[in-house]
Amino acid sequence: MYLPYENIGKIVSMIFPEKYKKTISDFFMELKTSANCRYIKKNQKKVLKKLRHKYKKEPIRVAFVCFEASKWKCQSLYELLSDSEYFHPFILITKNNAPQNSSKPMTAQEVSDTYKFFKEKGLETFLAFDLESQRPVPVKEFEPDIIFYQQPWYIFTSQGPVVASKFALTCYVPYFVANVSSYLEYGLRFHRYLYKHYILNKLIFDFYSKNMENNGKNLRITGHTQLDYFYLNREKIDKTEKRYVIYAPHWSINYPPENYATFEWNAREILEFAKKHREIEWIFKPHPILKHRLKTQNIMSAVEIENYWGEWAKIGFVHENGDYMDIFSKTRVLITDCGSFLTEFFLTKQPVIHLVSEKSYPYNPSAEKIVQNYYSVRNTEELKNILELVVLKREDPMREQRENAINELGFKDVFAAKNILKDIEADLLTNDTTEGSTGEAKRATELSEKAIQDKVEMGSG
Repeated sequence: MYLPYENIGKIVSMIFPEKYKKTISDFFMELKTSANCRYIKKNQKKVLKKLRHKYKKEPIRVAFVCFEASKWKCQSLYELLSDSEYFHPFILITKNNAPQNSSKPMTAQEVSDTYKFFKEKGLETFLAFDLESQRPVPVKEFEPDIIFYQQPWYIFTSQGPVVASKFALTCYVPYFVANVSSYLEYGLRFHRYLYKHYILNKLIFDFYSKNMENNGKNLRITGHTQLDYFYLNREKIDKTEKRYVIYAPHWSINYPPENYATFEWNAREILEFAKKHREIEWIFKPHPILKHRLKTQNIMSAVEIENYWGEWAKIGFVHENGDYMDIFSKTRVLITDCGSFLTEFFLTKQPVIHLVSEKSYPYNPSAEKIVQNYYSVRNTEELKNILELVVLKREDPMREQRENAINELGFKDVFAAKNILKDIEADLLTNDTTEGSTGEAKRATELSEKAIQDKVEMGSG
């Protein structure tokens, strides 16, 4: 029997003094979460049994729930699943459930644009949000067997992991490459509700599992699918001319869970430097919600924002869409304070000018080791000196150290999509020899290996 623990907590807290209200509310929220976890665990056993039987007879339907094109980081996994006769991947485009007064609201037009983005990529795509009624379409209507989420927040209940656990296994590949030590990356209710949470490396596993309520029982180390680009295109990348210098500012101005953003002290400085050196091929790549944050934090007016973006457009290219790995492969210097980019750019072997905020939340152990191989700057004077050294003189004294770190941190030759597929197959295949499952397991593995090899040989991304 379902009990409305959250509402009960609100009612009970009303009879206590203000200083006790949050403690009481948190207590009942934990009761709700624990009850959901028990419910999900029972469902997972039933769903897994169903899928093990189905896997021998028809393709497993794998849905990727997506809100924004810029957060699509599972292309390699989608393609690998498409190449297997045992899986049928597809995309579900929906609106996030963020309130209008938040920093991340979405409009119906943005939903339409995201849908168009995936359709133009040739991926099988469905709208899971009714644009006319402005209501989400329950994911059950698309009959998924496995669901991959890209972000842990603002998910409609009918599309979330608790409801979905009744008919599908819920998995998570975050749209970002893990970087901050905040609980937002591992400690939300969402993370506890998942069947599998696929993560970057052992450093992340050790850190998360030590801090998670479930001790990381649903974590699996696979690498990140965003970084598969470098595995699948390594020869092409090595031969590609490095032309661009990118300035990529983060959005988290006055946002305590992260506070990476340094835009306030370096935005004008970097723009003026770029204006003086138009011989350089510049790319301005702001975070998608930086404009909104600048407005709400009263950093810039709407006119000032458009003028600033416009000035970049005059001297370079303003890049604001979701596909950027090809551009990274052609970039010789990245200037950024964006946490995820610090790891995503790492495998290019090129230098990063790391814009450091003194207020930023600590990095996780993996990101902390990565940034030790970059040129960190904390003020305009340090920035001026490093721009002179790395951008103008093209000197890179940390190059060898950075290349060694790629090997030492376990980033070399990792194909995350393959690792995720193998993990899924291991769950769907049992040692039971009835109905020829052992033979089919061998055949499925052989087909997967062939698809992987074909992709490596073609250098497809």
